[in-house]
Amino acid sequence: DTKTNAPTIHVTPMSPVRSLLLACLVGLAAGKKNEDPRDCEVCRAVIGQIDELVTPAERKTVEGIEAVMQKYCDSAKGKEKTMCYYMGIGDKELGTAGGVKREVSGSLSRGINAKRLCTRMKKQDAQMCELRYEKKVDVKNTDLSKLRVKELRKICDDEGIPTKGFNEKGEFIKAIKDKFGIKDEM
Repeated sequence: DTKTNAPTIHVTPMSPVRSLLLACLVGLAAGKKNEDPRDCEVCRAVIGQIDELVTPAERKTVEGIEAVMQKYCDSAKGKEKTMCYYMGIGDKELGTAGGVKREVSGSLSRGINAKRLCTRMKKQDAQMCELRYEKKVDVKNTDLSKLRVKELRKICDDEGIPTKGFNEKGEFIKAIKDKFGIKDEM
């Protein structure tokens, strides 16, 4: 008769409160990833603006919506113009990238909003949601000396500050500070 001195393990059932708490934590961990607010920003902006331009009469046919899309895209510039190209609404110079013009117009005619439509498009053509606006620099609250010359030059170009003959970073910073009336701290 040999006895082992193994410890006895007592398992207590989990209380309902603890099991609910555990289930909530697991649900949060497995939940949806945080969405990047800049994801699909150009797509949402362009489709949202087109949606606002469409009249109830034009909304009845996809051709009417496509006419509004064409009119918008003919006057678009920059990232909006690139988005039009991706959607397949081209012009004489750029042409189109194939695109999803009919799907966009059909979805707008059914009342689907820009955010949902862009999320759907992302699955078909990821480049539509990769298009983003450049971040604007808040000149008055930014330490300009920490920016790169390329970023300083972009600020100057955006604000119409002449930079011809500038060779040093300090020259760009001085020109930007003069334009915005920022005083040097002593």
